[in-house]
Amino acid sequence: MTSRTFWSEYFNDAYREAAQKRREVLDRGLLLIAHLIREEMPTATAITVNGSVLTSVRNGEDTIWRFNDEATFQKMSDPTRRHIRETLLDMLTFNRSNSLLRVADWTAVPGEPDTLLAALPADPSKDQEQAAPAAEERPHGTPGEDAGTCAQCHRLLIWDGTGKRVTDEWGEYLCYDPRPGGTASAVHVLAAPNTGQPQT
Repeated sequence: MTSRTFWSEYFNDAYREAAQKRREVLDRGLLLIAHLIREEMPTATAITVNGSVLTSVRNGEDTIWRFNDEATFQKMSDPTRRHIRETLLDMLTFNRSNSLLRVADWTAVPGEPDTLLAALPADPSKDQEQAAPAAEERPHGTPGEDAGTCAQCHRLLIWDGTGKRVTDEWGEYLCYDPRPGGTASAVHVLAAPNTGQPQT
C-alpha cells in the first residue's frame, strides 16, 4: 500500500510547482505592465500600486505620473490605465493576497499604507539585443541538446529549435527565481556554453 510519506511528498511537489507558477504570473504580469507604461512613458523605472490601483509611475526618484495629479494624469491614456488595472486584478486574484507580492520583492512605501513599490523589469528582447554579440560570435548548438547552465539561476539549459537560443527544461526563455539579487538580465545567460562542438 502506498505510504503516507509518498502522498505527503506528492502533495508537496504539486504545492512547490504551484508556488513557482504563482511567482511566474507576478513576473510576467509586471513585464506586461512595464511594456504598457513604457509605450507612453519610455523613461519609467518603477511603479507603486495600492491593491489593483496603479498609484504612481517613477523615473528614478522622480514621480512622472500620479493617479490623483492633474499635471501628470493625462500622460497615460485611459485604455492603458484599464489594461494595467485588469492585469493587476488578474495577478492579485491568482495569488490571493498582497502578501505574495512582498515575496516577489515588491516593497512597502513608507507613509503610504497598503501601497507597494515594484521596480519595472527590462524588456527581455531589448536586453538580449543589447547584450548579444555579433551573430557569428554567438554560441550555438544542436536543437534539443544540453547547452550548459544559467549563470544567474543555475538551471540546466537546452538549445531551442533554432540552436541559437536557450531555454530551461520547461521551455522558458525568461530567468526566474531563485537567482541572485541585482541580476541584470531577464533572460537565461549561459555560464559555460556547451555547444557540442569546438568554439571558434
